[in-house]
Amino acid sequence: MRRGVHYLEGMERVELHFHLLPGVDDGPPDLSTALELARAAVRDGTRLVTCTPHAAFVDLAEIPERVRELQAALREAGIDLEVRTGAELSWGDVPGLGGAELETIAQGPPARRWLLLEAPLPGTGTLVDLQHSALTGAPGAVEGLLDAGDRLQVNGSSLTGYHGAGARAAGLELIAAGGAAVVASDAHLPTARAPSLSPAVAVLRSHDTPAEQAEALVAAAPRALLEHGIAPRARLAA
Repeated sequence: MRRGVHYLEGMERVELHFHLLPGVDDGPPDLSTALELARAAVRDGTRLVTCTPHAAFVDLAEIPERVRELQAALREAGIDLEVRTGAELSWGDVPGLGGAELETIAQGPPARRWLLLEAPLPGTGTLVDLQHSALTGAPGAVEGLLDAGDRLQVNGSSLTGYHGAGARAAGLELIAAGGAAVVASDAHLPTARAPSLSPAVAVLRSHDTPAEQAEALVAAAPRALLEHGIAPRARLAA
């Protein structure tokens, strides 16, 4: 157990929704702040971050190089954190993007790729991770997409009350019902909207979520989505 971080040994945490790239959106404004935010993530037990800037604020073709530059800066600063390419899509972003652009920010192995799509459900402040094939329809179709095999991610900041009591209650209800696949911080800055996996896990445990289940939501489950993706057959069988 690392000092100051309470998590199960051997389960290094993974962030699928994290604004770490400097100077591209409402995340860290410069490299110095990005490095400070990265250090906060490491203190929170995280060893892998998918950088997910808002797609509307950055040229998607530039993200891989920006991530490589950030990884080099992390190494030079001695920060033990792996970063990967990604982005956060809104519903309005999707119609204007082509397959090559989406592929640049997609996650998972071939034939099981998926994307992070911002899809706030009423009063929850949660997000949905969607496959390429799911990027059709309108916001009202989210429940149907979930039924068809897509994945739901709850923000740690929702669980800790940052977005209000309604979002907190809805997030806890989703997790208790087994409706959420992962929890991620949606971190933006080292202070406001800071990494929140440890506080989120603490909230879940205080609401009777078993320790292993709570930790899996921030460690094993997000890593599995990166390594194994989402099978298309999950949608076909729904």
